[in-house]
Amino acid sequence: MTTTAATWFYRAPENDPYLVGERVRTTYWDERIGGLWLDATQTTPPIAMRGYYNGAAVSLEWEPGRWLRLSSAPAAPALARATANILRLKPALRYEDAEGRTVWEWWVEEADKRWQEIQGKPAFHNPARLDKG
Repeated sequence: MTTTAATWFYRAPENDPYLVGERVRTTYWDERIGGLWLDATQTTPPIAMRGYYNGAAVSLEWEPGRWLRLSSAPAAPALARATANILRLKPALRYEDAEGRTVWEWWVEEADKRWQEIQGKPAFHNPARLDKG
């Protein structure tokens, strides 16, 4: 199965957990991220996947064509770089959530609005804007 982000992020994927999982995992494996396993836990937007990357707990959530959120504990910057390559889009934001996970967010549009939403809220630690400057 040939797959890219065009088959699961830039348009809505099938509403089948097996197929969503296969498409996303294969895309990451093609990007040389071999230590990753994700299972689809929700196949309607926002689509959600949970799993592991080299022993780190990972979650991936997205609304097709709008935004994607990657979180991991501990931080997995190599996975974030691979996600940027897959989406061909720089991450817009990075922060730590209340559970201590590092979160990266990619926004096709509305990154400024999202940045404003998280400002000054205690649930978002060490926020950084990554797509500016």
